[in-house]
Amino acid sequence: MNDGGQPSHHDDAGGGAANAAVDPWLVPPDNPPQRVADKRRQPMRLSALFEEFCQYLRVEKEAAPRSIETYRWCFGDFVEFARHDVGGTVLVTHFTAERCREYQYALSARGLQTNSIRVRLATLGSFGKWAVRREKLDKNPLDLLTRPRRKARLPRVPRWETVERLLADSSDLRERAIVALMAYGGLRRSEVVALDVGDYAPEFGLRRVRGKGGHEAAVPLPEVARAFVSEYVTKERADAGSSDPMFVVRYRTRAGVRRESRMTGQRVWKLIKVLGRRAGLPELHPHAFRHGCGVELHRRTGGNLRVVQEHLRHADIQTTTVYTRLTQHELQQAVSVFDEKGS
Repeated sequence: MNDGGQPSHHDDAGGGAANAAVDPWLVPPDNPPQRVADKRRQPMRLSALFEEFCQYLRVEKEAAPRSIETYRWCFGDFVEFARHDVGGTVLVTHFTAERCREYQYALSARGLQTNSIRVRLATLGSFGKWAVRREKLDKNPLDLLTRPRRKARLPRVPRWETVERLLADSSDLRERAIVALMAYGGLRRSEVVALDVGDYAPEFGLRRVRGKGGHEAAVPLPEVARAFVSEYVTKERADAGSSDPMFVVRYRTRAGVRRESRMTGQRVWKLIKVLGRRAGLPELHPHAFRHGCGVELHRRTGGNLRVVQEHLRHADIQTTTVYTRLTQHELQQAVSVFDEKGS
């Protein structure tokens, strides 16, 4: 400052240098304080975690859609039980061994069969095992449960003479073709309705069968079965393209328009139940023909399990061993040796 009290040029330069030394980006903004949200981790909903499990099944395990539907149904039954128990939203922390044990007791009280209870508990067990591996749970609650033992159950198998009689007595081409595919090819009803016209080769059988889990395989058919299927395809599906469904249902809409769509597995079930009642076999169902195929093939090949496994497309041969057990008719013939008088 000079003698007159006025600021000097030197003072101005010094003040400007001091202000320039402070970076404006380092000066905190003049904003009012804001409320900070509570970011403490909240327990996750059990259903949200289960959706991640289903995504794992679909992408990594390549599980079939119907298998995932079964998982969802079983899990939904448990969540409904737990919701009533906790009185609200079911969280991951509610998935405990004690609650799973209460659920097991409740299933038994509802009168469910042992195998039905095992399926529901197996779903929870697979889910719990996955959650532990993903570090979502410390331990699997199902590991602390004593699950009911699996009861051996022999499938009800129609005698092969009955199968041949059903085919001989039927006059419906579509009905005969479906029965022939299940009885001689061992096809499941879901595999039957998934067939396209182009999947059939008259000299061989089926070029492609889409089975469980999306697996595809070729299935040879004997001449007797090819005759039934060829007659149906030639007369009923002659105008269909190779990518068109082999089995269809036709109907009229409310507007009177004729429609055609692929047959469903439920329709096959109804068709076979009608066939069974007509033949005096009300207990007959579609999967019985697959069982009959396994038993008859095992008998005619002299007990060759590998052949039966390949034809029925079993991933595990333990599944095939059920056909090694004697039928009631065979057992009756075996024990008749006691009626023979000793020499």
